[in-house]
Amino acid sequence: MQNVIRSILAIVFIIGTISVVRNSMEGNEKPLIPVELTSKSKDMQESESFTGEIHQSVFIPYWNIPPSPSEVDDFDSLIYFGISYDVTGKLIRDTGFMNIDSFIKNTSQDKERILTVRMLNTEDNLVILDDVSRQSLVINQTLDLVEQYGFDGVVLDLEMGVIPFDDAKDSITQFTLLFSDSAHDSEKTFSMTMYGDVFYRARPYDVEKLAHVVDEIYVMAYDFHKSRGEPGPNFPFDRQSLGDGGLTYDFQTMINDFIQIVPREKITILFGMYGYDWTLGAQGKPLKAAKAVALREIDSEGSIIDPLSKEKHILYTDDEGYKHELWFEDEESVNVKIEYLKNQGIGSVGYWVWGYF
Repeated sequence: MQNVIRSILAIVFIIGTISVVRNSMEGNEKPLIPVELTSKSKDMQESESFTGEIHQSVFIPYWNIPPSPSEVDDFDSLIYFGISYDVTGKLIRDTGFMNIDSFIKNTSQDKERILTVRMLNTEDNLVILDDVSRQSLVINQTLDLVEQYGFDGVVLDLEMGVIPFDDAKDSITQFTLLFSDSAHDSEKTFSMTMYGDVFYRARPYDVEKLAHVVDEIYVMAYDFHKSRGEPGPNFPFDRQSLGDGGLTYDFQTMINDFIQIVPREKITILFGMYGYDWTLGAQGKPLKAAKAVALREIDSEGSIIDPLSKEKHILYTDDEGYKHELWFEDEESVNVKIEYLKNQGIGSVGYWVWGYF
């Protein structure tokens, strides 16, 4: 009887194997990523606290290049932001492209230097994601620049609106895999940015699959409260910071979501060193979109650190009699979050952007 069962199981296995091979041979598309994913394994959830030296990155924008290497000497990785492409996949020769020379000249080759690809328009991105030839054009031009200027790697800043369609997710994964493979073939690192609210809002990213093909994920832990929304922290440490019935997500939950499926050594948390200033009407509601204010421009006198969000908060009245509500991230609030990251076994952080603080 046991021999019969073994024979049946063997036949089932052979049929299954033939089916998989047949399916994989239909069409010429390259498989997106390896099938075997260890999602939410116990090993990934448990980790000792990080006790080493925190690795620090900073994004350096094309509109504000440091005057000398000493200005950014405290950082380990310098990320140039960056170059962009039009809807056809052709490199745009804008200020971002023109200032690469200045970035290279005013930063040290002893630092890790990375080039950012800015893909910020959802509609244009969808067109590029639907055409492999345009993707290849973007990739090849980027890697040519990386080689020409001696960058150590690439960061893909592919920002998409809330469109959680499966075909968009698959296209992003396929493009990322193609870009990553090409960068690695050139012996360069490949990383990407990721919204901090990717698990909270409907975003078209398959984080688990992407984590397998990139070297690093830069998590943008800011802009949880939008300029056109209600006033609130940049990214609250605790979800109860605005009281019951308010926030349903927070920094701690975000970190837990990421470490379930992304190795901690691949995670860098980015802090936005700025705030939003909302002008309020008689009912305490915003009259218009909030104004973004760099940290160095904020007079923090009179500010308080909210005990739950761990971010700074200012209420004031302007010269015209309008009330304002200002929330912002600063070094004190960032340090609270970094301590939490270390306790979770994460030892890499970054800042958006140089010149804001």
